[in-house]
Amino acid sequence: MMRNLGSRFGFFRPLLVGAALCGAFAAGFVVAQDRPNGPPVLFSAPLADMPGKQLVVVQLTLQPKQPGQPATAHRHPGSVYVYVTEGKARLGVEGQPVQEVAAGGSFFEPPGALHTVAESASATEAASAIAVMIVPEGSPLVLPPQ
Repeated sequence: MMRNLGSRFGFFRPLLVGAALCGAFAAGFVVAQDRPNGPPVLFSAPLADMPGKQLVVVQLTLQPKQPGQPATAHRHPGSVYVYVTEGKARLGVEGQPVQEVAAGGSFFEPPGALHTVAESASATEAASAIAVMIVPEGSPLVLPPQ
């Protein structure tokens, strides 16, 4: 189930995202080390109201698809909210149409969905985004497609 949450928060969304990140650091969340087989982790913290779950924020750089390059399908063990910060991204999960999400827009992946497209919509420029993930503590952030 995907939907663009961008229209819901409108002008205030960047302020809310920034406030959440600043609040997380002010609350004492620990900056995490990068996990193997995944994107750079900006920070992570256990979720007291969800025992066994962890909030992880990662930085994404989405490269343009190269001709002949196979898709890098994968799954995530939890919910993923992606906020595009620069450029335009092409994002999709199995069974849903691929979305082109411009800077300021967002994308949602339900837990375990097969993520089939994650690339820049530009043929020459990368897109950037942050992903906010809720995952089981200690789990890898990226899982194989099977």
